[in-house]
Amino acid sequence: MPFTFSFHSLSLRTKLICYLLVTSLVSTAIVGVLAHQRLMQKFDSIVMREASRNFQTDVQLYFRAYGTWAEGMKHESFRAFTDRRRASLQSEATGAGPPPGAAPGLAPGGPPPMGRPPFGGNMPAPPFRFYLFDAEHRALFKRAPYQPGDLIRDEDLARMQPILLDGRVVAYSSSQGEVNYSDLDLGYLAAMRESLVLGTAVGMGLTLVLGLLLGNRLSHALRKLTRAVQAMGQGNLRQRVPVESQDEVGVLAQAFNRMSDEIAQQYEDLRQSHAQIETMAIQMRELSLRDALTGLHNRRHFDEQCAQFFATAQRYQRPFSVMLGDIDHFKSVNDRFSHATGDEVLRRIGQILQSSMRASDLVARYGGEEFVVAFPETDLQHAREACEALRQRVEAYPWHEVHPDLRVTISLGLSGDTQVGSFHTMLEAADALLYRAKQSGRNQVCSEVARPVAG
Repeated sequence: MPFTFSFHSLSLRTKLICYLLVTSLVSTAIVGVLAHQRLMQKFDSIVMREASRNFQTDVQLYFRAYGTWAEGMKHESFRAFTDRRRASLQSEATGAGPPPGAAPGLAPGGPPPMGRPPFGGNMPAPPFRFYLFDAEHRALFKRAPYQPGDLIRDEDLARMQPILLDGRVVAYSSSQGEVNYSDLDLGYLAAMRESLVLGTAVGMGLTLVLGLLLGNRLSHALRKLTRAVQAMGQGNLRQRVPVESQDEVGVLAQAFNRMSDEIAQQYEDLRQSHAQIETMAIQMRELSLRDALTGLHNRRHFDEQCAQFFATAQRYQRPFSVMLGDIDHFKSVNDRFSHATGDEVLRRIGQILQSSMRASDLVARYGGEEFVVAFPETDLQHAREACEALRQRVEAYPWHEVHPDLRVTISLGLSGDTQVGSFHTMLEAADALLYRAKQSGRNQVCSEVARPVAG
């Protein structure tokens, strides 16, 4: 019979040791990689900063030597100038003195050198290429995508660094391209990489040893906990695990013992909590049916209840009326006084509606500045009287308490025809009557059987 290996068939001890080893090794490798990346980023940043400083120094000396870029180009190119400056600095570093024909500004007694040469020697190319613009933001030499004299682009302007000479800006520059390391830089990097590799290897070795020791210790205590948990799963709720240490495993054993002692009481508490949850669920359902701003019922609850009222009215031939109201010129309230004032108007309209209607009436905010009221067991005449009283209360309300210049009125459409197909049809009729009230001057009640009552 061939041998088959399954990781799931291994013991908890073996799995735990494998997990610890793999996790530790991967973590050590990740730390090494991240440390290397961070090192390279920092090194690149230093090289770039040094290169930028040297480039700016070259530009400053070029302007100091010739006064202007145009005047300097008449005598020698900027590249020739910087090459001779590098040669001069290297000669001074070796004690040979400046070579014949040294660049202006580098002779003894002239301005002191500003900055120092790049990191290492034997660098055939600069570590970065640079954009260079004059004080009027025009390119001084060709560097894609710029030609000499081109204005700087807006997206590049923010990256430019000013180059100062005697307190005035003579040019702007920024770097581009990738790092070109010198031989000395490469030597530094090689040494640092070797240190990182050695440190990572030592760390991984220690991880292997410590992982084996820790895995054996943890798995011994966890096996005892596993057996106790299995016993609890079979119904024996009271289990005791020996506490053999004061570390996290010991704390876990103590916590398990406390859990075993308290679980029976917690089970009883859960039964009591179930009853509380049912009560809270009822409360939450009520909150879900309320409009957060006004506290009135929302459209969803109104549609559900109104459908039942309508069905009852049709079945037993009972009167039923529906009102749809809209605050006049509400948009101008928001535009003129602020949305906070508009919200306060909505809240107070909700309070007026709530206090004006009977307990049996259903009041809701239908959306935006629209409000609806369902009048069960109420014919059109009595519903109209209630709506007219509501309109007057809104008009007479002391709105100056909200804002000295505020005046609010409401237009209402009222429908009482229960012979239509559904309460939605009644609402559509009320909406059409509301539109008529708006067209007729607002601040009035329009119903199916009577003329509008002017405000």
